[in-house]
Amino acid sequence: MAHFLTLQSVDRILEWVDAFPSLGVEELPLEACFGRVLARPFVAPEDLPGFTRSTMDGYAVRAKDVFGASEGMPALVDCIGECPMGEIPSFSIGAGETARIWTGGMLPEGADAVVMLEYARDAGGKQIELTRPAAPLENVIGADEDAAKGDELLPAGRILRAQELGLLAALGLQRVVVAQKPRVAIISSGDEVVPLAAVPKPGQVRDINSHTLAALVQAAGGEARALGIAGDSKEALGSLIEQALPWADIILVSGGSSAGQWDYTIHAFQAVAGAEILAHGVAISPGKPLIMARKGQQSLWGLPGHAASALVCGEVFIRPLLRKLLGMTQQEAWRKGLRAVLDRPVASVQGRRDYIRVRLTAGEDGTLTASPVMGKSGLITTLVEAEALIICPENQEGLAAGQTVELYPLL
Repeated sequence: MAHFLTLQSVDRILEWVDAFPSLGVEELPLEACFGRVLARPFVAPEDLPGFTRSTMDGYAVRAKDVFGASEGMPALVDCIGECPMGEIPSFSIGAGETARIWTGGMLPEGADAVVMLEYARDAGGKQIELTRPAAPLENVIGADEDAAKGDELLPAGRILRAQELGLLAALGLQRVVVAQKPRVAIISSGDEVVPLAAVPKPGQVRDINSHTLAALVQAAGGEARALGIAGDSKEALGSLIEQALPWADIILVSGGSSAGQWDYTIHAFQAVAGAEILAHGVAISPGKPLIMARKGQQSLWGLPGHAASALVCGEVFIRPLLRKLLGMTQQEAWRKGLRAVLDRPVASVQGRRDYIRVRLTAGEDGTLTASPVMGKSGLITTLVEAEALIICPENQEGLAAGQTVELYPLL
């Protein structure tokens, strides 16, 4: 068992997080898949759009027939028909010929470009003057230009946004295999914590963490269930944990994770049959009293009761765990490489990793400036003001004003 004050490193905790396998999969109708995570690579079953189509209203032509066309010297072509929407043209385009076509219409055989309608004028009879040239494939989408049959279009682990759902719909996918949502039980603890509807008495606080942690879980792709508030007794906390164990993949307990005589989380975790305490204390600020335990493929976490500490630990440890369980093994590229210039120095203590809350401002040249949001870990307003975290590594005593720092955006 890990003993408190035998502090584990942040990297060691993240190694244990990375050791968890991804969860199972389920098949859902396409319309139920927004925000879900694709469980298997998606390979195009056919070409998209599957035919050569126009992107403009205009005239389908052979590009070589309108080479050099201009206002003063238009190309004169014979209009031999119209390309009906949603149908295969019944004719082909030969030398000196054209056909009226609409946006999305299928190009007739022989045509390889479209001249926009505004560059065409009636020359009498069935003849049309075209006053602009068109290069081959201009104003045209090829049969496999959007997607070619057999190409991998979406990797496993991709979050399905509106555009991914549109692609799947375009290729006729009605049901999608997605990762199961991690199920997360959230428990607040402490005699001083009261429900939102209560009017706190002196010495009491409303339950913040059930709501902030549930929102973090949902934003990261998990399913959150708040089980309520456990008073300061091992039995009360143990009862809620026992309720969660049959179904939860992750159990989050906020409060009661430090080393005081009223801190029951570690004792409640030790009472869970088959659970192993991996860490009780981490070299991180805020969040030093964090507890991590494992029971088979389930994880149990004791998070600090202070609102800012609990949320920072959620960002640093719980969000990566949820991504791992969802099979999202690739890093969020957009969250890497974002940088800002620190506008004032920040002190730190060697031997711990400090996660510092910052607000951001953009200069006229686009350069971001990071301003530390100072405040104690019990203040939720410091995170409301903050837009990102920056890190002071374990081997440094602080960060200097003017230093370029990497940003970890708060979603």
